[in-house]
Amino acid sequence: MKNSFIENLIAGSYSLVLHIILVTLFVIGMESTPQIVSPPKVDIVQATVIDEAQVEQEIANQEAFEDKKREAEQERQRQVEKQLEETKKELALKEKEREAELERKRLAEQQRKLEEERKQKAEQERKVEEERRLKAEQQRKLEEQRQRKAEMERKAEEERKQKAQQERRAEEEKRRLAEADRKAEEDRKRQAELERKAEEERKRKAEQERIAEEKRKAEAERKAQIEEADRQLQESLAAEQREQEARRVAGVVDTYAVMIKQKIKRYWIRPASSQSGLQCTLRVSLMPGGGVKQVTIVKSSGNAVFDRSAESAVYKADPLPQPTDPKAAATLRDFQFIFKPE
Repeated sequence: MKNSFIENLIAGSYSLVLHIILVTLFVIGMESTPQIVSPPKVDIVQATVIDEAQVEQEIANQEAFEDKKREAEQERQRQVEKQLEETKKELALKEKEREAELERKRLAEQQRKLEEERKQKAEQERKVEEERRLKAEQQRKLEEQRQRKAEMERKAEEERKQKAQQERRAEEEKRRLAEADRKAEEDRKRQAELERKAEEERKRKAEQERIAEEKRKAEAERKAQIEEADRQLQESLAAEQREQEARRVAGVVDTYAVMIKQKIKRYWIRPASSQSGLQCTLRVSLMPGGGVKQVTIVKSSGNAVFDRSAESAVYKADPLPQPTDPKAAATLRDFQFIFKPE
């Protein structure tokens, strides 16, 4: 979780740096726009006859003014695009370095998880071995108790036999009865011994089945842990791929957004009545290939003439630059931007 947060933070930092650089280039490009001096105003007077030669000269002056302005804008645009290309190369190199670092961290994390699984398995095997040792120790103690009891019974039987031997002559009938009792006791002991062995065999089998069941459960738990780790790894890789794709598309969109604004500005003609510092928000709908389908004023500048000039500049810039990437092109099919030529 911590690694994922750090990776997201790094990715966000790269994206923020890219946006700051692009905005800086755009601002620099805006600030470096050559200041074209508007042609001197010509007082218009009413006349009954129009001097055609004067009108043609005015048109020629206006066209020369527009050509000079367009050439200056094209030169500035080339400089901005050159700076943008250099910035993109540098960011691409940093992105490759970041991806290599993320891959190294992913492999290290995977190795750490495998080492934890190995330790868990070793701990489980140790516990099983400890249980087996304790069981053997219990069996040994039980066997010692049984042997002590048998020895005590053997000694008691010898004493009884000695006493019986001393009293044999005087109490022959009693001896025979005692011998019968002894045989009956031995039969009972043999039966008890058989039953004891049968009980021990049953317990031994039950213990084996319990140990086998514990091993089966431990193996199933280990497999489940491995499957869960693999699933989390796959989800992490898929999320990283989606994030990389989103950053790539955002970079393409930002690049072409700058190109679109630059082209629209080249076709914008300042209205004579507009004030400096005006801006308006436009919504542009495009057709496949970049053709302008519709332009809508979302937020007016307060100057209707300026708004119409901005809308007209978008139509004149048709077709607008469009990326070949289908995802980025879909994003730019319908978009809004602030038109601020100054």
